[in-house]
Amino acid sequence: MSIDQFRGDEMKTEVVVNLMIPKKLFQWVDDGNEYKFEGLVNIRVFINGETAAQDAFRILEKSVDRPGLNERLVSMVQQSRFLLTRGSVVFTATITDLSSKQVYVSTKNVIIRKIDDSYLSTSDLILCTFLKREKEFDEGSINRNGITITPNPSSVFGLGRPMLYTYGELYGFNNDNGTYTLNYKIYNQQGKELIHRGPFIKNKPGESSVETFGMNIMGLLAGRYRLRLDIQDDQTEKNTFIDKEFFVVKEQPVDFKSNIIIILDAMENDELNNFLDIVGYFMTESELQTLIKSDRTEQIVQIANFFEQRDFDSETSQNEFYNRLNKYLAIADQQFSTRSFLGRNTDRGRVLILYGRPKDIESYNANEERLSYEIWHYDDSDNGYVFIFINKEDGSGMFEQIHSSHPNEFRNYRWKDMIIRGTTNLIDF
Repeated sequence: MSIDQFRGDEMKTEVVVNLMIPKKLFQWVDDGNEYKFEGLVNIRVFINGETAAQDAFRILEKSVDRPGLNERLVSMVQQSRFLLTRGSVVFTATITDLSSKQVYVSTKNVIIRKIDDSYLSTSDLILCTFLKREKEFDEGSINRNGITITPNPSSVFGLGRPMLYTYGELYGFNNDNGTYTLNYKIYNQQGKELIHRGPFIKNKPGESSVETFGMNIMGLLAGRYRLRLDIQDDQTEKNTFIDKEFFVVKEQPVDFKSNIIIILDAMENDELNNFLDIVGYFMTESELQTLIKSDRTEQIVQIANFFEQRDFDSETSQNEFYNRLNKYLAIADQQFSTRSFLGRNTDRGRVLILYGRPKDIESYNANEERLSYEIWHYDDSDNGYVFIFINKEDGSGMFEQIHSSHPNEFRNYRWKDMIIRGTTNLIDF
């Protein structure tokens, strides 16, 4: 999932969400006449823990012949657009295979910035594998300002994607019929400039312009790179720049470990740290402390090894432990998000992610004598075990765990006292 920002209106910024959805996520079904799969995509925008915007749609693929391996490895690109105010936003994309009921989820934390014409500025750069200016557009294609693009949300280029294209928009030129100058530069991970394209001197078309760029990246070694676009208004001598990271691989990874390393490496630091917090639910104290003390590169390798070691079935190309985690992350976000937290970061979300769905849930509404609370029942042992959650603030929806009989969780045998209104002699966890 990639998220790029463009000029919107005076109060809001246009935010473009691009998803790369591999067809191999879906189970093809033979109905006797054709093969097909159907999925549900749900993109939600959370502001202060509440859903502020949403785009949900179905995807359907059909084939007369049984799909071969090459067709199953193809990825689809879907795009959604939102107008959002400045501030901190969380995007969650949930993909559900309607046949197998398998759920996949991706989440990104983003700061929405102000973009307008009052100063020289740029949109984000959309990285693409295809880009062409056209007068007519095919149904279902993604286009912007007369240009058809195929975004590459993974930012991974290689033998299968040797051409790197960018699409960007420039704003805030002084409308004086003058010129502006562009330079494209590529840096390696150590900050060394490897490639310089430019200067390109262009006439100003007005107060804004659309810029595209393309190059074959197969001359680069495998690794992580940074593309920079430098812009200067030649009359005012004002300048600005925008950076975009991308990756080069010499062989398309087919194993889970290679894929998960690329996915983790593409995450921003905050996004990676949030993911590490979730994975930490499943770790021993020793594993967690080792992870915390490691640098970013070591953490990514450790997480990849962690998923590989806990794969339920190493004979398949999928990592069932990773898929299970994504499934319950999606459910937790959908069911338990509050004004302050995503569902995955709440107590009920943690328990759901760690232990799965309970066998039964007893829900008790608040009244004059007690707070609202829930009892979750599991039967994974001879006697089963329970989790108790209470809502200390009526209407907030923020349930806190106050007791569990699970051997790895804290116990509070006076939990019944805590649900009584006005009780003061409590052990509050």
